[in-house]
Order: sequence, then C-alpha cells, then structure tokens
Amino acid sequence: MMHFPIAGSGTGPASAAAPLLRAGKTLLLSALAGATLLLHGCASLPPPLKREPTLAIPASQNETLGRIAVQSMVGGEQSGFRPLPISTYSMDARLTLARRAQATLDLQYYLLQNDVTGHKLLREVRDAALRGVRVRLLVDDLYTAESDDMLLALAAYPNIEIRLFNPFPVGRSSTTLRWTLSLGDFSRINHRMHNKMFIADGAFAVAGGRNIADEYFFSSKGGNFVDFDMLIAGDAVPRMAAVFDGYWNSPRVYPFLPFKETRETPQALREGFERLTADAIPAYPTPGDKPDLLGYHPVSADMQRPPLKLLYGSIDVFADDPEKVTGRAERGGDATTVTARVGKAIANTKIEIMVGSPYFIPGQLGMDAMRHAREHGVQVNVMTNSLASNDEPFASAAYGRYRVPMLKMGVNLYETDSSQLKNDPLIGTALGNTVGRSHSKLIVIDRHVTFVGSMNMDFRSSRLNTELGLLIDSPEFAAQVLSLAERVRSVGSYRLQLSADDHLQWVGTKDGVETVHDHEPDVGLGTKLQLWLVFPFISEGLL
Repeated sequence: MMHFPIAGSGTGPASAAAPLLRAGKTLLLSALAGATLLLHGCASLPPPLKREPTLAIPASQNETLGRIAVQSMVGGEQSGFRPLPISTYSMDARLTLARRAQATLDLQYYLLQNDVTGHKLLREVRDAALRGVRVRLLVDDLYTAESDDMLLALAAYPNIEIRLFNPFPVGRSSTTLRWTLSLGDFSRINHRMHNKMFIADGAFAVAGGRNIADEYFFSSKGGNFVDFDMLIAGDAVPRMAAVFDGYWNSPRVYPFLPFKETRETPQALREGFERLTADAIPAYPTPGDKPDLLGYHPVSADMQRPPLKLLYGSIDVFADDPEKVTGRAERGGDATTVTARVGKAIANTKIEIMVGSPYFIPGQLGMDAMRHAREHGVQVNVMTNSLASNDEPFASAAYGRYRVPMLKMGVNLYETDSSQLKNDPLIGTALGNTVGRSHSKLIVIDRHVTFVGSMNMDFRSSRLNTELGLLIDSPEFAAQVLSLAERVRSVGSYRLQLSADDHLQWVGTKDGVETVHDHEPDVGLGTKLQLWLVFPFISEGLL
C-alpha cells in the first residue's frame, strides 16, 4: 500500500515572492519593487461587501442541454464523462456549450487571457448573455492587468457579472505595478485561485488543466501546452456548481467594476468590446466531425445527434475552501485541502501509480513516501517536463535535486520535451516551430481511479493556491488516460536512467534512432546562466 503525500517540501511557510517567480519575474524586480514601495506606499482591500448570495440554476429538461444530458445518461449511473485531450476538441466543447446555453453559464478561471482564444470564448459568452443567459465570470486577479479593458467592456453587456478573486486594489495598469504597490500585503496576494471550470445550464461541465489562453489551445507562436480536460454530465455537475457558488459568494471575491472605473457610456464600452475582440471573428480552428484519437466525435457534432458518447461511473468532486488564502494550509494539518484528499486516495495504491504533473517537487515527505511504496512493491511512474521545455525553470531545477535518489529507489522517471514531442505526427504537426511542453495534471491509481484537476505536485498547490479536484472511479476512463500518457511517454519524452557511475542519462529518439545524452538535453545558455545566478538563493518553499 502506498502513502504518497503531495504537499511539496513540507518545510515551512513559502515566501510571498512565489507568484513573481511564476510570472517570470526576478529577485531583482522584487528588490526594485520594495524600494518603490517605500516611496509610494501601498493599499489594502476594502472590507468584504455585504450582498445577497446568488446560486446556481439547476438543470432543466426545458432547456436543450438539460434534455441532451438526460438522454446521454444510462439509467442508474451517477455521472457521465469523456476525455478532452486535444485542444481543438476541448475548445469546441466550451464554444458548443456557450452557444447552446439557455439559462446560465458559470466560468471560473485562473487565467483568462486577452488574446484570440480569450476573445473567441468571451464573444460566445457575450452572445449567450444577449440571448438572456445569466453569465457569472470569476477570474483570479493575478494576470488580469492586460485584460482589464476587455473585462470592463464585457461587463457593459446585460446579464453579465464579473468578479475577481483576491484582487489587487491598486496599480491595475501593469502586473509589475500591482506587485510594487501591494508588497505590504504579500501575506494575502501570495495566495491565488488556480481553479478551472466551465458549467452550462447546470447540465454539462468542462474541467481540467487548461486555462483560457492561446498557449493552451495550440494557438501561440512561442510555446504550447499538451494538456487535458474532461466533459462531465450527471450528478457531478450540481456538485461542481455548488463549488462555484462557494467561491462566487466568498468574502475573498469582489465585484470587478469598483476596481476599474470608467467615464465611458455602456454603449461605447460595448463598441469597444467589438473592436478589442475583432481578431476572433475569422473562423476559429474547429475539428469538424472527425473523431479524435480516442474515437470521440467533437461535442458540437454529437450535440446534433444525441445521445452523446460517454463513459459512466462515480466522480468525487472537491475543492479547496476559498479561505485557504488566510494561510491556514501553510501551517499544515488541514485535512480538507485538495492535496490532502488526493493523498488519501493515493494511500490506497497497491500495485501501480502514474503521476503526471508539469511541476513535480516531492520534498522529503514525498521521497519518504515513494521509498515506502517501492519497498512494498508499488510501481511508481512519474512524468514531468524537462528543463529545456519547462516554462518554470526554477521549479524544474528544484525537481532536479531528487532525480538521482528517485532513480536509485526504482521510480520510473520520464521528462516530456519539445524535441521529443515532435516525434509524434499529431502533436508535432500541431506544434510546428513552437516549443511543446506538458501542462496535464493527472494521477492514475491501480488502473482504476483517476485524478483530474488543477493541482500541480508542488508546494504552491498544496499550501498556497486554491485548487479543484475530481476523482473518477472508472477503469475504462483510467485506461484511456493511460493510453494518452503512454503515447506521450513513448515518443514525446526522455526516459531517465543512471550510468554505471551513477550519473544521469536521458534516453530519447532522434530520426527513429535511440540516443543517450549525458547532460540535460537542449538547455540554452540563458537558462543555464539564470539558474547559476539565481537558483542557489531560492528556497524550495518559493516553488
């Protein structure tokens, strides 16, 4: 039996500089921001607002999505679901749900970017609101600096309400200025809402690892993420809606409009929204009616000929309490966190576990747990990003400290890498000349139970950020997830091994021939210099 806590290092409170590192900032920036703070002062949030709570609207067969959901459920089954591993199919699901919604749309995201992908989705959401659909949009405030004008314009439409989680009260014109003027409030702003969820008419939901930005839907010119979502119907959806309500009505959530004032008329703002999002008017990439690599047709096509093809089983829905931002999880001992709930499920592993996380920092607790698992015959397979492909090199470097000990205890390690991903015809074609990296957060236990959600395997997810988790009890679903993981592992990753003298080696494929590297493959000089200069001064608790 395996007990594998995934609570980061288990070392003490993480520094509030972590989001700066996650945003690609440097320690120098923090120092400059601190100096500026002394000159300009800081600001705090106003007291929580008193307001009447608003709640999810239950599914109804009076609406199209409600009828299709009922038609698609096998009698007596708890929930229906299917994987959405391909980005175009995942976006197609969201767009289809927005287009067919008749009562309500609830969206909760860590990142909703002001780019073509964000524009396309929000235009569909706007169109739904114009049809009379109630829209509730909840966004974490960390990355909204570039989206404020877009959100302000969207909020000018009827039936749309936008709220921010744990907002920055000042400096809204840039991310750097927000941090600069809020350094005195670090103990609060270091906590973010990492959840990702989309619910339509209380009947269908999409959840998983994808944020709403070009790079999560293979539309970025720089780098793109291989990620995973799932479509959900049945009794899990109202429980997800209850999670959304808990956040929406939380005192940690504030209305968007007081933080972004304007003298423009609503009509002028709506015209501005049209201009800001006009780049999404051309046809967005769609999958047509072609089945994906698992045999599922696009949701848009299936909705025209219900019932939908689904798998069936039970789903345990859970999320961190919004009050996690008070820091209680940092102090440890909180058995209600997503990390703790997943840890309980992992503790029941008897034969095999597959862990996929873009950032994997086990800490001493995780190392002890993996050692115990290996001693009891549990096969442990870990998939994460290579240093060259990781968008968070400091997190990758922290993980690097554990590689040799993990290999010595018999853990199987695989590092997803852009150069290897391009060996796969489907992924390689989609990536083109961009950098490919993994962003999937998946755990499969004994080929039976699967975790899907927003949680990474690091200190930030376990102690600082709020997360959403789903535990799916379905051997069929687990088999499909493992088949996807095996595809990435076999052709898109390096397999790590130890040489005769216990040095790391990376085994990959180039032009169909197996190659062995004695040093980190494809790591540029800039990354090496950054790690050499800065990483020695970064505590694991920052990551």
